[in-house]
Amino acid sequence: MRKSGVMPTLDLVDVGEHVCWIVDPLQGYAAATSAFLADGELFGDKVVIVGSLLDPLCPPAGALRDATVVDPRLVRGDGPTPDLGSMLGLVRREADRAGRQGYRALRVLAVMDQLVSPEADASALLDHELRLDELVADSAAIMVCAYGRDCLGAATLDHVACVHPRELGTGRSGPSFRMFHSGPGSWTVCGVVDSDGAAAFGAALAAATVLSPVLRLRLDELELMDAAGMRALAEAATGTSVRRIMIEGANPTVRACWEMLGYSSYEIPVELTP
Repeated sequence: MRKSGVMPTLDLVDVGEHVCWIVDPLQGYAAATSAFLADGELFGDKVVIVGSLLDPLCPPAGALRDATVVDPRLVRGDGPTPDLGSMLGLVRREADRAGRQGYRALRVLAVMDQLVSPEADASALLDHELRLDELVADSAAIMVCAYGRDCLGAATLDHVACVHPRELGTGRSGPSFRMFHSGPGSWTVCGVVDSDGAAAFGAALAAATVLSPVLRLRLDELELMDAAGMRALAEAATGTSVRRIMIEGANPTVRACWEMLGYSSYEIPVELTP
């Protein structure tokens, strides 16, 4: 079972985890980066840095001794959003090589400020991060995506953060829910999906429907979904090419509210199963 929520430090990151780091350069970015890279050497991981770590982001030179640094120009292409094929292919190839080379896992730090522009499209970034989460969950890899606090707008950052199971705590008010890969065509939603997070939830669902014609949502860890969240779910089911969204593990309150709002009476391709 993958963990979710806010992490106080990168020391707690483990194999199979995909972490969002909203970076405030004034809050010890260099120190936390150094610890993350040093842990790679301690645990026998292959370390890859996507992006050039320049001051004030650069850790001490010793921490980079055995790390592979990938020029961000090889990943981002010519557009404002990372080239998905290049980025995913890089992680997949390096994860396979790490196993053959005898490493415990692949440990990746992506400096997203150098891979995306402030005008990056939120839906394209969601698609990118969902595909990364799917890949990381199914491989011996650790993925940390570091976004500068001022890299993107607040709403786009919330969209990006919500599709990472874990986030490094920086004191900001982030998304109240998480949506992450939990099996073929399956995504777990945990936390609270309310009016504040409904837009991000709808965008994450729309991006996930592209990956599978039949989408399975696990709600065992969901605390609350209000009317705005259910409306976002209904709109994603009817406004995308998905054939069906199967809801599993919904609690009695969610089921009752879905019925009360009348969604079960409409021709919406959403099925609530035990």
